[in-house]
Amino acid sequence: MSPTHPRPQSLRERKRQRARDELYTAALDLLAERPFDEVTIDEICERAEVSRASFFRIYGAKAGLLLEFNHRLARNAREAMAAQATADAVERLRVVQQTLAADWTATGPALREMVRGFLTEAGPVVFSEAREAPVHPELLSLVAEIIEGGQRAGELDTRLEPSFIAWLIVTGMATVTGQWIVGRSEVSLEKATGDVLEVLLTGLARP
Repeated sequence: MSPTHPRPQSLRERKRQRARDELYTAALDLLAERPFDEVTIDEICERAEVSRASFFRIYGAKAGLLLEFNHRLARNAREAMAAQATADAVERLRVVQQTLAADWTATGPALREMVRGFLTEAGPVVFSEAREAPVHPELLSLVAEIIEGGQRAGELDTRLEPSFIAWLIVTGMATVTGQWIVGRSEVSLEKATGDVLEVLLTGLARP
């Protein structure tokens, strides 16, 4: 059987991806210069040389720029997990957690400024979003896949649905990430997110 190759992108898809990348880069450049609430969509479009209509088709609002970063986080986590093909479900979850922590720790001040501005505008709902409208849909899907595989293999408890367990894990890690970004956490992000994951894996009760 011949290997399956991804479908090549059409010209329209390539142009849309190029515009997406240019807008994202322009936004980060501007946020390195001024606070989130002072940077306008018009300025982002002008810097990227992309139309305002294209911005709204791609991102919808400035908040969509954070979703773009979340998309990139999920993609990196999936790639890191794929490199651990023989690992069990618990180790795969730890790989995802460590990848997310490393990516966030490596971010520059511009992206953190965007998150702080988004938190100020949207409030706590950013990191405690209802399951019906998740902020991290691709990451939720990835973690749910790991949980479901672990349940089928007999590695993980089956009392809760994979989607709900994934929501608990992602929401917990996103919450401590938000605290770390705004300076409310004095521990490293790797330890903070690792502690969240370990508590959910082992439970609160001491043996």
